[in-house]
Amino acid sequence: MGRIPHRPGGPWSGILLAASVLGSCLQPVLAQTTVTIVLTPPSPVVGGDVSLAPQPPPQDFMYCSSLRYKTTDGNRQILTYFPLTPPVQQNGLAHTGRETAGPGCVLNIAGLTLNDTGFYMMEIERRTSFVFAIEYLPVYEILPKPTVMPGQTQVLENGTFTLTCNSSPSADTVLWLRDGAYLAPSERLVLYSDNRTLTVLNVTRGDAGTYQCEVRNPVSTDRSEPSTVMLAYGPDSTRMDPPGPINLTFGSLLTLTCVADSVPAPSYRWVLNGTDTKETGSSLTFNPMTWAQQGTYECQAHNPVTNRTAWATTLTLSLFPEILPKPTVTPGQTQVLENGTFTLTCNGSPSADTVLWLRDGAYLAPNERLVLYSDNRTLTVLNVTRGDAGAYQCEVRNPVSTDRSEPSTVMLAYGPDSARIDPPGPINLTFGLILTLTCVADSVPAPSYRWVLNGTDTKETGSSLTINLTTWAQQGTYECWAHNPVTGRTAWASVAVWVTGTGAPSALSAWAVAGIIIGSLAGAALVGVGVYFLYSPCRNETHKENEAPVLVYENLPPTAWVGPVAQPRSPPDPSPTYQTLQPQELDVYEELKK
Repeated sequence: MGRIPHRPGGPWSGILLAASVLGSCLQPVLAQTTVTIVLTPPSPVVGGDVSLAPQPPPQDFMYCSSLRYKTTDGNRQILTYFPLTPPVQQNGLAHTGRETAGPGCVLNIAGLTLNDTGFYMMEIERRTSFVFAIEYLPVYEILPKPTVMPGQTQVLENGTFTLTCNSSPSADTVLWLRDGAYLAPSERLVLYSDNRTLTVLNVTRGDAGTYQCEVRNPVSTDRSEPSTVMLAYGPDSTRMDPPGPINLTFGSLLTLTCVADSVPAPSYRWVLNGTDTKETGSSLTFNPMTWAQQGTYECQAHNPVTNRTAWATTLTLSLFPEILPKPTVTPGQTQVLENGTFTLTCNGSPSADTVLWLRDGAYLAPNERLVLYSDNRTLTVLNVTRGDAGAYQCEVRNPVSTDRSEPSTVMLAYGPDSARIDPPGPINLTFGLILTLTCVADSVPAPSYRWVLNGTDTKETGSSLTINLTTWAQQGTYECWAHNPVTGRTAWASVAVWVTGTGAPSALSAWAVAGIIIGSLAGAALVGVGVYFLYSPCRNETHKENEAPVLVYENLPPTAWVGPVAQPRSPPDPSPTYQTLQPQELDVYEELKK
């Protein structure tokens, strides 16, 4: 506990020695009087002052001496005081320059240091007596803040740990605290080295906490920062919250928590039906989506310091069907090329144990082209045909409910394979009539159209073309071109349109002019034949009944080329067409005779 302090009335106060031992200058026999030394202040501080005064104050003394109580006589004398007028101070070898004597044999020491600590003796000689007294002078410092080592300790249950309080040696009291409460030594809490070392044996969980040491002396008190002692223990057992068994419907959120009393915190492992789930947190949160998520759940807690492992009580989770929500099919609309592939997905509750597919309201069965995946939730159609287009739905079922999705439309892009023009040709019309041609092409999506007359684009783009026949330039070969922008396919058809009748405008075509000229020549020839018969020698002869008739030809307008479909850029032969006139009776000749 440090140096033993001396207090007034202690064993060193008033020690009296026989005057006969002090030398020949003293009287052979002198009376002795008890004297004590009083410190002012009683607890001197480094840097401060102190007075050592004999009590009671001596009266009528001849001199007094102050000494450091040492064994070597040569350097223990501090000073000797003579009460003359004026007083005389005679310094000795132990004088440091800070000591002075005062009335009543008082010794004053200024600027105290720790080296001033020790025993001091005063000798007082009167005419009739000689006395001396010894007193201990403690010099205290303002204590610095102590520290506890180590600053952090981890110890196993039933183990041992030791803490040391590092402080100034001038601390005469050292105390220990745990979590702010003072500790008393016991069989397990042992103190050594003036209480500066604390050892705890057979550590229990209650020994964990924050430890501090407190140091004291008469002039100051201070306390260390906390040193944390952590006790590593457990887990002794674990439990799972909420406890089982648990009954849950599909789609309901569930959180399982593994609770284990362990320091440090343990690592966790979750097991479902004997298989590691790879989850490592203290809680397991999931949304049961499949039947595979029901069963027996276990939690393992492991302390890496104590190397202890504990398993939670087994929990059983049972899942029950729900009233199924309406499923959806994605994508909601699909366009696919002929001979291509498309895939549809049924998005429904995982509690549906049956998934069926329908097209246009009829259930589908899987085959080489209709393939089902993921518990029938994915439908893939290969080598798509035109019959695969339609409205697709998925139907989900469980033991308590059935529901069907809204339709998802699959459109097949195909064609055009061919095209035709209605009405079919060839078409003969007279001027002034209105003609509507319609281009028909089997194509999805609907194609774009282009109309061509005699190889020239008409700039018309509709599926129908309406013509008001007013000029010869509007006759000829009409073509329709149909193009599908998705499939990239194009088909075309053609029809021949010709104009007949007398309603022609003044602007005549070359064929019409040629027909007029040929007709005029034929008329002149007929007139010549008539004159010949009138004036020939045989004009009075009657016509024999069995003679061959004379053939007469008539010029007709051109006729259209006849065929199922007029091919583009193949106009009819512009040569005039002739028709044989039927032989007439002798009415003509009879008219000429008249």
